[in-house]
Amino acid sequence: MSQPNSGPSMLVTVAFIVIGALIFIPSGLCTAVFMFGPMVETMLYPGTYRENFFPEVLIIGGPFVLIGGTMLWLGIRRALEYRRARKENANRFREF
Repeated sequence: MSQPNSGPSMLVTVAFIVIGALIFIPSGLCTAVFMFGPMVETMLYPGTYRENFFPEVLIIGGPFVLIGGTMLWLGIRRALEYRRARKENANRFREF
């Protein structure tokens, strides 16, 4: 009788990493451009100062960066757990 697989599955792990990266990278780059673009423009052309809209950028882009980063972090953590579980299983079978 085989034991149920209680460790993380590799399919879900890869899905978390891929989907998390696909959300995190573009939204992070877009948020960074819209956040630092006006700052650079103000330094280059001091007469074009506009109101500070960092809160709007973070409200619009922040949740996507947070969701993508969380999914990426969960995927990497699950991959490390999967690797550790495989190593423990290999060591357990070596003892017999």
